[in-house]
Amino acid sequence: MDVKTAFLNGVLEEEVYMKQPEGFVMPGNEHKVCKLVKSLYGLKQAPKQWHQRFDEAVLSNGFELNQSDKCLYSKFDDSGNGVIICLYVDDMLIFGTNLRQVELTKEFLSSNFAMKDMGEAEVILGIRIKRENKGISLTQSHYIEKVLKKFNYENCSPVSTPMDASVKLMPNTGQAVSQLEYSRVIGCLMYAMTSTRPDIAFAVGKLSRYTSNPSTHHWQAVRRVLKYLKGTINYGLSYFGFPSVLEGYSDASWNTNEENHSSTSGWVFLLGGGAISWASKKQTCITNSTMESEFVALAAAGREAEWLRHLVSEIPLWPKPVSPISIHCDSQATLAKAYSQVYNGKSRHLGLRHSGIRELITHGVITLEFIRSEHNLADHLTKGLARDLVIKSAKGMGLKSI
Repeated sequence: MDVKTAFLNGVLEEEVYMKQPEGFVMPGNEHKVCKLVKSLYGLKQAPKQWHQRFDEAVLSNGFELNQSDKCLYSKFDDSGNGVIICLYVDDMLIFGTNLRQVELTKEFLSSNFAMKDMGEAEVILGIRIKRENKGISLTQSHYIEKVLKKFNYENCSPVSTPMDASVKLMPNTGQAVSQLEYSRVIGCLMYAMTSTRPDIAFAVGKLSRYTSNPSTHHWQAVRRVLKYLKGTINYGLSYFGFPSVLEGYSDASWNTNEENHSSTSGWVFLLGGGAISWASKKQTCITNSTMESEFVALAAAGREAEWLRHLVSEIPLWPKPVSPISIHCDSQATLAKAYSQVYNGKSRHLGLRHSGIRELITHGVITLEFIRSEHNLADHLTKGLARDLVIKSAKGMGLKSI
């Protein structure tokens, strides 16, 4: 469902005045202004006031707010029937255990707001939902097609990897090459990367570091990502409900950034056979060894696992108690460090992270397991890989042609 003129529903708490609209100036009162009672589009507080208005209306009807994601509402009765509302500004997805529960929710929302019923969800936020016999798939092939057309790459020759593993990118010391256009391309690629394409996360994350001053080498790397998307335009994330447990993978690539010797962290979490959360980020601290860089990545993955566990634990349909989330790591030294209760204080930047990981393990939030590097799905999020490994990683994360 979609809310018509959502921001106009917000009630202002502050005194806000505006000039009389053109064409509506009252004769003899040209010097007067209008006092706003409700929010308008363009006001800084309009999104906040709209969410507050929606929040009050939904909670007063018996819905419960998910404390991990404040845009997720659920309402279930004692028999286990109910609905879940996912809100994104003025767009919402409604899930129900049966059609009657969904219809009641639609009636309630329509009685409080001017709503537009979009029917069965097919496209939301540029993501197309495809239903299959055993599950669902999420794809952005139509969005990627628009991006390729926008930057005149709809007829380019496809390549098999998003990044050339042999190319070492460095900051540009000369004049920037089409900086604004470069920023536009990266922005378009980022939306695909964060929504349905974890296979380009490392490449886009790496290239986004040079947005302020791109060179011809950076442009060549961007063109390669576009060519890769051309060849994999039909890729989408598939979920088939099995395995119905959360599991994660963590990895790091030590000292790969030659300009400041920083490392890259990567992690991915899977549910129902497909990736639901992933990241490829430059580490904010300089580590002294592979083990330390892996530990920094593991700590970041642990924080994400804790958030995901809290999220699902507040969903009434999720089986209780929530089992610990298994995180796979390909460093034996890192696992030994995580399970060790002794911290000698030599690596001070690891002290807080060590305490955090130990606490998550002790409280049963996560468990750590060793996995060989060739089977670690997060390896693709930390470095450029060869074609066979790229295909294997994409398949492992639930990506396939749809």
